[in-house]
Amino acid sequence: MTTHDGEAANRPDRTDGQPLSSGGGADELRTQFQAQGRLGLVEGRRRDARQARRMYVAFAGLVAVMCLVLIVVRLGRGDAVGVWVVTYAVGVVVSGSGAVLARIGRTRWAMAVACIAVALASLGDNPTFR
Repeated sequence: MTTHDGEAANRPDRTDGQPLSSGGGADELRTQFQAQGRLGLVEGRRRDARQARRMYVAFAGLVAVMCLVLIVVRLGRGDAVGVWVVTYAVGVVVSGSGAVLARIGRTRWAMAVACIAVALASLGDNPTFR
């Protein structure tokens, strides 16, 4: 059997260019065909999981930096230390734990924890705590 370029094809099924019989060969050919796509599918899923982990680590890190910047800005303006500092500090700790969760592969938990950190940061901006 030849390929499109005229070279002899190396067949891994050891039929030496003979057509496959319609018995067990078709099932074998089907399993070989299905196995070819699984490698690409598995690699794609791994790549997507790595990308999601990186994204959630970056998001949680951004929330932590945002909370730290808000603490520094408000203290720099001369605001009195109060409950808002605690809410921002807890937001930093919670979002840091979200980054750790994302890094170990718990992306759903990481997103939930980062959202809680954002809620705590917004609670720190509440006029009640000024």
